[in-house]
Amino acid sequence: MNKKIILSLTAAALLTSSLLAYNGQGQMQQGNNPGYKQGKMMQGQKGRGGPMFIKTVMRLDLSDAQRTQVRAIIKKNMADKPNPNDAFTDTSFDKKAFIALANERRDGRVEARADMIEEIYTLLEPSQKKDLKTMLDMKDIMKKNKGMHGNKKCDAKR
Repeated sequence: MNKKIILSLTAAALLTSSLLAYNGQGQMQQGNNPGYKQGKMMQGQKGRGGPMFIKTVMRLDLSDAQRTQVRAIIKKNMADKPNPNDAFTDTSFDKKAFIALANERRDGRVEARADMIEEIYTLLEPSQKKDLKTMLDMKDIMKKNKGMHGNKKCDAKR
C-alpha cells in the first residue's frame, strides 16, 4: 500500500515538475537556438526504446540476486549477436559473408530483444511487474504530454 502511494506521489511530482520546467524559462532560453533543436532531433533518433526497458527495470526495487541475473541476461544477449566484422581477415574481405551476417543481425534483433525482455520479466515478482507497468505507462504519458506541446510557443503568462 505504501509503495503505491509513494509511487503515485513520485509520478505526479515528476509529471508536474517536468510540465512546469517545459513551459517555464527553459523554453525561452532554448526556443530560437537551432543547435538545440538539432541536438534534440539527433537525441530522439538514438536508442529508440532499446535501453529504456532495461533502465526502467533497473530502477525497480530489485534484490542483489535479481540485479546480477539481469546483468547476466543483458551480457549474454549482447554476446550472442552475429558480428558482420567477422567477414574481415588480415588480408581479405568476404562480401557475401558480410551481407549474410549483417542481414542475420538485423533480422534477429527484434526477436533477440523480445527474448531478453521475456527472460528479465520472468525474474520479477508480481509487485515488481505491476510497478514496471506503472513506470512504463508514466513514460508514455510523459511522451504524449511533451508531444502535445511540441515546439509551439505558448501564449500563457510568463
